[in-house]
Amino acid sequence: MNPDRGFAIKNGREINLDSILALDAEIIRLKRTRNSLLNVARMPPEILRHIFHFNILPEVGGDRFAGIGEGAYNFLFVCHHWFQVARRAPELWCSWGINLGSWKRWHLRSGISALDLVLDGWRWEDGSFDGALRDALRDRAARDVIREVHLRSWDMDLLASILSSLTPEDGGIRCSSMESIMLSGVDISDLFDRHHFPKLRDLHLSNNFKISSWAHLTSTTTALTDLLLGWNDATPPSTIPTTSQMLSLLASNPNIRSLTLQWLAISDDSGNGSSSLVPLCRLERLCLIGNFHFVFPILRRLELPERIDSAQLELFDCKFEEAYEIIGPYIRDYLQRDPRFRDRLEISASSTSHCTSINASTVGVGYCGPIPLPHDDSPCANFQMTLSNRIHPNVGKRLGTNVLALLSSESVVGLKTNFLVTEVVVASMPNLEALCLVNPVVLDKFLLLDPDGPNADKKLLPRLRRLQLEEPKVEEGNWSPLVTYLDHQTSDGQAVSLKVFGKVVHVCSDVVKQIEDLVEEFVYVPGPGGKCYFGSCL
Repeated sequence: MNPDRGFAIKNGREINLDSILALDAEIIRLKRTRNSLLNVARMPPEILRHIFHFNILPEVGGDRFAGIGEGAYNFLFVCHHWFQVARRAPELWCSWGINLGSWKRWHLRSGISALDLVLDGWRWEDGSFDGALRDALRDRAARDVIREVHLRSWDMDLLASILSSLTPEDGGIRCSSMESIMLSGVDISDLFDRHHFPKLRDLHLSNNFKISSWAHLTSTTTALTDLLLGWNDATPPSTIPTTSQMLSLLASNPNIRSLTLQWLAISDDSGNGSSSLVPLCRLERLCLIGNFHFVFPILRRLELPERIDSAQLELFDCKFEEAYEIIGPYIRDYLQRDPRFRDRLEISASSTSHCTSINASTVGVGYCGPIPLPHDDSPCANFQMTLSNRIHPNVGKRLGTNVLALLSSESVVGLKTNFLVTEVVVASMPNLEALCLVNPVVLDKFLLLDPDGPNADKKLLPRLRRLQLEEPKVEEGNWSPLVTYLDHQTSDGQAVSLKVFGKVVHVCSDVVKQIEDLVEEFVYVPGPGGKCYFGSCL
């Protein structure tokens, strides 16, 4: 190669490097000129920055903060102009990723923008928390530019090291910019005992976390809108707040929209303090999970709004008499206060070896329940009560039946159940449009009124349009009671659809033909274990 002339020899041929570099530069210039003629190139940089920002917004769902999604920054590779716009937009560099390896690669890029500190070490561990990251966190804490702290990991020592970097003894994080905190299984006393959180909206703490002063947390959080507190069986009772401490925390945050409390034991000292109600007038979602004797001292003291989009009680360790004594009036009051439960309502009631549950939902836009029903434009509401397998099944069945009796039976248009005396229940639901029976026994007089009674010619379900049988049981392959019922139900031309399915369900081909002639639509899903009782079907 001759450096003076800019030539090189390749495969015996002389190549002019200067000409190649000049051509490359011209190609780049022409590409940029072409891009500048596109309509998108006329978009102001401020609008592009907003578009880019929407593309990288992190997803938050339940107890997860997913961080920036894969491929979210691909717009950097579209063209030089977009890259320059993005490089000068600090709001785009709000996350270091979701693992330590990403932290190392990205922590120098984020400049002075607000930081969403995310670690999802429950999925994988990548890298180590070294001195450079520690110094970067301390710098961020000192400048008070940390907006989110969402940390999860099996390594408790790692979490403790990260938190200690945010709260050194010489000062550390001032927390005036903190908006969201999600932490699991770590001692957070230094964070919550020494600092104030005027902007904190979302607080999720779970799995054996430790905090020494609930009184301090109560006095320093007044703007919470989403609160989740949960402990597991191994949590020392001394670290769990008492009823009065929990109520004080709720009282200091009256704008809570979503409340989830989950633990198995609590010290009830509510009788020692004020008996006034704690107003949560903005509450939209309520979930209380735990020992019966913990849930209801809290529930009794809450002043709830007339409408809550979703309410769930999951109860352990209670007797029927004491549970129904408190649950019954509460549910009746809850459902009667919300006018949405007076119109179109679907009930899902189930009893399995795992739990007993009652789920009441209004039918509205976007509703996806176990029974497909027509949608309307009314707002949806949901109430759910679940009793764990720690409660005797008979208690669950009695409680479920009595709770359903509190609902407005005339508003029920959909019912799914596997533990109710079906004929008795559905007889009180004249507007029932969809019925799903789980493990029903198809016997003589199936879904028919007493033939010797005064209403023998009337229909038990005059408005029924959809019938679903899940894991039905028939005696000796005899589906005649079902055929008889369908013939009665459709005798005046009423359109009915039927779905039959289950692991060991088999309907003979001649019965299938009979049913198809009676119903508008018949969906039959034979189970892999179903065998023809008569041996006549392949």
